[in-house]
Amino acid sequence: MLEKDIENLIAKYPDEFFPKSGFKLIGQQIRLGNKYADIIFEDQVKRKIIVEVKRGILTRDAAGQVMEYYGLLKETNPDDIIELVLCANIIPPERKRFLEISGIECKELGIKLINEVAAKYSYEFIASTKKIKSDTRTQIPATDRVWIFQANPQRYDILNALADDEIGNEIHWLVNQHKTEIKKGHLGIIWLSGKEAGIYVITEILTDPKILKEPDSEKKYWADSSDKEDNKLRVKMKIISNLLKNPISKETIKNTKGLENLSILRYYQGTNFPVEINEWTEISKLINE
Repeated sequence: MLEKDIENLIAKYPDEFFPKSGFKLIGQQIRLGNKYADIIFEDQVKRKIIVEVKRGILTRDAAGQVMEYYGLLKETNPDDIIELVLCANIIPPERKRFLEISGIECKELGIKLINEVAAKYSYEFIASTKKIKSDTRTQIPATDRVWIFQANPQRYDILNALADDEIGNEIHWLVNQHKTEIKKGHLGIIWLSGKEAGIYVITEILTDPKILKEPDSEKKYWADSSDKEDNKLRVKMKIISNLLKNPISKETIKNTKGLENLSILRYYQGTNFPVEINEWTEISKLINE
């Protein structure tokens, strides 16, 4: 799922994201000076609505960007009433409060909602240049150990990292627990925490835990500079199945027989969690289904 996909879905089906708004599309990628606004709508009372779309977590600089669009549009249309909307998959609460006090509406568009709208209208996602083995029934190797690696979207913008062609199919991950048990050749499950918690990626662990420098392509997605330190224990993993278009939700897992006691459901504080082989069997079934 690319940022352009989210933009296209909002532009084509605004009522799905802004019910009863009566938004009428003026255009996408509208040139304003030397900038391009993602979407501009007109509402029922002829106000102009500038919508800026961000995949993953809403960044701090998004507000400045959309305010610049406001100024550029106001310069050429001084009599128009202009409203601003920022959309992202994840919007930190403190950032949302600040933006709304500043007069910028924030709209959190979860992966589940995006996928539901896409399915409803048979929208085909734009193919990424990133090549990922996605046939989970044949590509996931057999293993005797499986580990969950938790991603906190408030700390690390995992959605953008997973779609970054520069990162490719290999990604590094912190090891804070089970340091002597996690081994090369084991399988990893990347679990997104938060409102849309669940399984988003299956990986093969390529190294034993050791002090590994995180590439700049991955490092840039940390929200806090203290997390960017290189002297931390990590493993290198290969992405073998990306479930971003159809993640297995926490709710589904909780309601699946045999997964009621999955470690991350019981002890959600931490980075690394063990998965029993019988639990992995049930998770594999969910992936294939």
